[in-house]
Amino acid sequence: MASRRTALSTIVERDHLVQLLPAIVALADSEKEALGFWPENSLREAIDRGRLIALAADGELSGYIHYSGVFPHAKIQQVATSPAWRRQGIASTLIRTLVAKLESRGFLSLKAEIAETLAGSLAFYRRSGFVEVMKRKGGSARNRAILVHVRELESDNLFAFADRQQAANLDLGIRRRSASEDPLYAFDLNVYFDLVRDRRQSDNARALFGAALAHRIRLTVSDEFARELKRTSSDQANDPVLQMALRLPRLPSVDRARCEELAAQIHQMVFVGPGLPSAGSTQSLSDAAHIAHAALSRASAFITRDGTLLSASGVLLEQIGIDVISVDEITSLLLDEAPAAAPPEKSGTGFSFGEANEAEIEDYRTLVSLPAGIASEFCVSPVPGTTRLARAIRTEDGPLAIGILLVSQGMQPIARMLVHAREDQPDAGLFADFLIDRLTRDAAGVHPTAVELLHIAGQSSVNRIAQSRGFVRSRSGSAYQKIALGRPLTEANWAECAAETRRRTGFTLPVAMPTTALEEAEVPVTSPGGEVLTYPASQLGDLLSPAIVIWPGGNGVIVPIAKAYADELLGTAPQHAFAFMEAKDAAFLARRAYVSAPRNAPLMPMDGPILFYESSRTGGRGAVVAVGRVVDRTLQPKAELSADSQRRLVVDDVDAFSATDDILITSFDNLFALPVPVPLGYLKAIGAAGNANLISAVSLPSEKITQILTQGWLRDLG
Repeated sequence: MASRRTALSTIVERDHLVQLLPAIVALADSEKEALGFWPENSLREAIDRGRLIALAADGELSGYIHYSGVFPHAKIQQVATSPAWRRQGIASTLIRTLVAKLESRGFLSLKAEIAETLAGSLAFYRRSGFVEVMKRKGGSARNRAILVHVRELESDNLFAFADRQQAANLDLGIRRRSASEDPLYAFDLNVYFDLVRDRRQSDNARALFGAALAHRIRLTVSDEFARELKRTSSDQANDPVLQMALRLPRLPSVDRARCEELAAQIHQMVFVGPGLPSAGSTQSLSDAAHIAHAALSRASAFITRDGTLLSASGVLLEQIGIDVISVDEITSLLLDEAPAAAPPEKSGTGFSFGEANEAEIEDYRTLVSLPAGIASEFCVSPVPGTTRLARAIRTEDGPLAIGILLVSQGMQPIARMLVHAREDQPDAGLFADFLIDRLTRDAAGVHPTAVELLHIAGQSSVNRIAQSRGFVRSRSGSAYQKIALGRPLTEANWAECAAETRRRTGFTLPVAMPTTALEEAEVPVTSPGGEVLTYPASQLGDLLSPAIVIWPGGNGVIVPIAKAYADELLGTAPQHAFAFMEAKDAAFLARRAYVSAPRNAPLMPMDGPILFYESSRTGGRGAVVAVGRVVDRTLQPKAELSADSQRRLVVDDVDAFSATDDILITSFDNLFALPVPVPLGYLKAIGAAGNANLISAVSLPSEKITQILTQGWLRDLG
């Protein structure tokens, strides 16, 4: 047996590996029962492609590892140790060497397939950090099952902004609260009188208190509430309005001196400083006392109809840390939202997508052996007050991937998401991509929402896609987290969206939109726990996705697209396609591609908006119908179009798109169909149609992009 102290060398150079090839072939032949037969030509090809690493001592082979794969996923084909070096950690060293190499190059997962009869090999891979994810049939010759194992890699790749946040020990601080930890909301007498008396705002007040009785919001009053009511009561002992008010939940007690000091500061800020006639009045002093107690008790907001207090909400939030909100604003955030309609059946090449029924959920849970804790949360009927949405991608033989979303009611709900794809399927990444994007959009619904996507060991495709979609791994490692905004974000609606995001998720964006150069700006985002996370402006859209941020001073582009291509690439057809019509893969990918002539390259803004104009000359509506965010742009020879680019397109023949041998491929994500298509007449009126009525691409400044989105997104920007 060789000595463990003998110096080992890692051999990766081609010439040196070729010298060792006879020994490698001999070792492979001796282990073909366990490793399968690999001819010399295959091993030589692995050396030529840089897919084989060897360990040697004094020029003699100690062991080797042979791997394959397509970025960013690798697969171990063979690990073999020379007899003289067995039980000396050679195989583990080879695994560690390969993992280090793959991680340095941005790979995200490493797979190994082991026959279930090889108990020693199974134990080795599990010790090496691999997790079993699937069981499949082996070849007919040996008739033995194969256990698929995956090890996730820690890589700093092109999607790794979220990972860099994690490396700095930052997370978003999203966590489920107990009932006693739910946010507190204090309210004033006007809101109370709206409830007990028949007044103009009574309907909103009753809706608010109805939500409190349904445990969707925690309402409280300050000490000043009772004092003020007593001052206005003529017969306290027999006043039913007063007696009921005295039984309302109270804010926690605070230091009286601190409360009086803060009340004086608030009075000065809201009433005296602006020179209001009401300064110094009993009512203004009482209002200040209400807000001071709410602020010191860390209430999330103070609910009122008072115009003076509502006008001062910005300064109170910035300087005191208490939000002031109107009754109609908070009830709009609490409105019962109808569960998302069952998605229409949609067919891809060899699979279909639609709502998952209970039988499918159970079949899939059993097939992939979901952990009991996950199954008990997601695969059973939801608890009262929680909406469950279940989606599946399936073939005739059963489900290939499943996505389940749980959304609780309340002011600051957390949408819990399970996405699971069978890793033994070649299209596991496609399925994970589609389900994550679809469920995140479902979670955003009408309002911004905090989202948690479960992290499941071995689900490399899901975890990789999560990172690329702006999810940040929680400190516990059990989930990925993000905020789903679900709309375009512009200078015109920034303040509104920031307020709604703060109230619905607890995350605080700057009050005003940053206006410094995009490449220089950093945006502070404060988590619910008070931790400040600093995001580069160009990556804020990832945190808030699905979202498109239209930064002041930037540029966008509006491009023409034929109706037939728009229907499939953008999903903007007024009517859904028949379920039996197979869509191309691009229709299921969050990141898609637009093809055009190379001359358009300077017009395509990296990380900027791309608007799609459906041309009337092709039977379209003659209007802007969708908007996305440019991810990258590449010139590619027509004859050598990459497989990845081809997959993201819906065209079969690219020859007609340019007069040269090259074409421009512009990738985009965060796609939104505009609720209201913006017609050519409006585009002409604001000078956004160019000189040829959008026969070709037109560059536009951010101001015009905002105008178009305002016109087309009336629900949120109007």
